[in-house]
Amino acid sequence: MSTTLLTGSEAAAYGAKLAKIEVIAYYPITPAFPAMERVSKFIQDGELKANFVRVESDHSALAATLGASLAGARAFTVTNSQGLLYMTEVCYHTAGLRQPVVMACANRALSAPHSRFPEQGDAVSQGANGWIQLFCENNQEVLDNTIQAFKIAETVKLPVLVNYEGYVQSHTLEEVVVPDQEKVNAFLPLVRFKTLDVENPQGVNTVTSPDFYMDYKFRQNEAMNEAVKVIGKVAETYGQEFGRNWSGLIETYKMDGAEHALVCMGSMVSEARLAVDELRSQGKKVGLIKVRAWRPFPVKALRASLKKVNKVTVFDKNIVYGMGGALGTEVRGALYGQASLNVNSYIVGLGGRRFGLNEIKQVIELSEKTVKQDVISEWFGL
Repeated sequence: MSTTLLTGSEAAAYGAKLAKIEVIAYYPITPAFPAMERVSKFIQDGELKANFVRVESDHSALAATLGASLAGARAFTVTNSQGLLYMTEVCYHTAGLRQPVVMACANRALSAPHSRFPEQGDAVSQGANGWIQLFCENNQEVLDNTIQAFKIAETVKLPVLVNYEGYVQSHTLEEVVVPDQEKVNAFLPLVRFKTLDVENPQGVNTVTSPDFYMDYKFRQNEAMNEAVKVIGKVAETYGQEFGRNWSGLIETYKMDGAEHALVCMGSMVSEARLAVDELRSQGKKVGLIKVRAWRPFPVKALRASLKKVNKVTVFDKNIVYGMGGALGTEVRGALYGQASLNVNSYIVGLGGRRFGLNEIKQVIELSEKTVKQDVISEWFGL
């Protein structure tokens, strides 16, 4: 075990290296490319025995990754923003074919207008494609979630998307504890799932009749439901082995006695913690819920954690047009029937718009002054 300074993208690369990936296919895109650069250096320096597949597009990158996984290799790729959208077709194939691919995504705003700055809209756009999605608070979690993602994926046979924000995390150095390879090997032994086998030829993704298609999708959804338990179990085991427990689907912070709960995911969680500390010191009963797993969505965990509060404020660094923030919408749906709750949702930080500690406190103050019930994704900062 060692401690070193790593960017978020480097942390993702270290996680992939420790997972002993065998194939990486990649097409360069900003700001995810440093992860690819570091993986390629690991391969060049002989620290990682893996095949690096150079392709002509993001679509091809995931297609090659999927092919490698179908052949039984532990496969990995990296992308973000328009690249992830270009991969969408293959994302559905990967999940539908139940392949344990892991992909890191340095979340970046979507065009148009063109932006190279962070938000979570790219990941949110893939909310229905059947991938498990984890969001990272800091660079340590990027590394740890990448390792855990392979364990989760190979247990439930579904792909996993590991999200961290562009530039805010992808290009920012933080101290990261890198675990020993031997311990990771014990935690994550290589298990092969060969769908394509020359010794046992079979058709893959053939045209399916109505008699079978719905049954198949039912089983795919059952695997996602099973992931609710698996994510928590993997996190617990990882915490026991490596001393860092990132919780399961959600993490609560100072929720004992809280009357007002903040809910968010990604990098803003760290600053939300500071806001909660400051407000608690002033005698305000504020707590925080960090959403670590956005897919599967933690409905039961949220209902249990929020049952004693009377106000919820959700921060969304994304927008679903005509609906509002994705997290706010789903939190509201999860809490349907808990009539005493006032759920306010605010869209913040799109395209890299400043949203730090001061802005979080301003939103909390605004939310507490709001008399209207259920604010549906108001805009903050305009």
